[in-house]
Amino acid sequence: MESRINGSYLYFLIDDNLIYCYKIESYTYITLEDLKKTKHSALYKIINRQEFQNFEHENSEAVQGLGLFWDEESLKEIVTCVNKAIKKQQKRKNVKHKKAIHLVASQYIAGRLAVNLQENVEVIGLDGSFMFGPLRQLDVHNGQKERSEWIYNNINREFEEKNPYITALQNKMNSLDDIDDKRQVYIWYGNNIEEQLALRFFMFIFKKRSNPLYLIDTTEVLKKIAPNEKSMIHTAEIKNELLQSILDHIDSSYMVTTNQREGLATEWQSIANADELLRIWENQAIVSVDLDYFDQTIVEVLKRMSEKEKLDYIKTSQLIWKTIEEEHLYMDPDFLEYRIRHLVYSGVFKMKGIPKNMRRYFVCLQKEE
Repeated sequence: MESRINGSYLYFLIDDNLIYCYKIESYTYITLEDLKKTKHSALYKIINRQEFQNFEHENSEAVQGLGLFWDEESLKEIVTCVNKAIKKQQKRKNVKHKKAIHLVASQYIAGRLAVNLQENVEVIGLDGSFMFGPLRQLDVHNGQKERSEWIYNNINREFEEKNPYITALQNKMNSLDDIDDKRQVYIWYGNNIEEQLALRFFMFIFKKRSNPLYLIDTTEVLKKIAPNEKSMIHTAEIKNELLQSILDHIDSSYMVTTNQREGLATEWQSIANADELLRIWENQAIVSVDLDYFDQTIVEVLKRMSEKEKLDYIKTSQLIWKTIEEEHLYMDPDFLEYRIRHLVYSGVFKMKGIPKNMRRYFVCLQKEE
């Protein structure tokens, strides 16, 4: 799709005589849902495509009462173009941010930090599901596309239609790339697979950048500042009032060394290039395993639930949360739902209902004949 920028406006040539005009309202990257809901767009008619290069919307009247029916790929293309334009405007503005930025594994943790830290902070959270799926070349478009396609083809995500995974992932990468090299960066992580993967990914991204980096191992810092508190292995579990105390404890001794920076970045590359698509945290190390690693565990939990409840069919969501609770797993429940569907399709489980999401269907063990 042919496009060009005119200040805060983007023009897209829809066909030979129709232009879609989008106004950039802020420096925040947009999603597909933002594009669909925007009130800052209009359509203009031109005589032929040769007029496109000289088109100025200020000199034209917008077409009233004309709607467009976009296909998904066209919408994604427009979102990508808009976000590239926003990125260029940010660089042109060249604002030097003085405040530190905080990086965490998930949007949930990011929200907690943003609310509970006393300073007016900026927090970036990843998608929190690096435990599964492809991770190779995640810093470039081909890698992002490969991971997004795998997620789309295997994982039931209710927001996917409103906000495609690839758009969310690209927006996160753009936000990391936009961080000024002079800003202090604090990386928060706990003693679990989700946050340990995020730590290594962040170190890979910042390997060749000059930002002062501080590592906040929340599990260990909490032991020092609140020894009487129950040990927490996940940052999301820490009490609100302790999050600021953790940050206040951090000093220059927590700054990343060159060896740490290079070592963790190298670990990320090794993990990302592994053939296995599932990772677990075992003996204080990230281990790559086959996708069926938890399958037998799910089967055993279903057996126990069926015997206890005296039921043939168990709701999938209940099976997932029981598995997470009994096995003390720290993982995205959507992955377990994906494995339950695999057990259905492979004949281990029988299904009743529609596998649209984990609350819409029930499963039971396939009885041997």
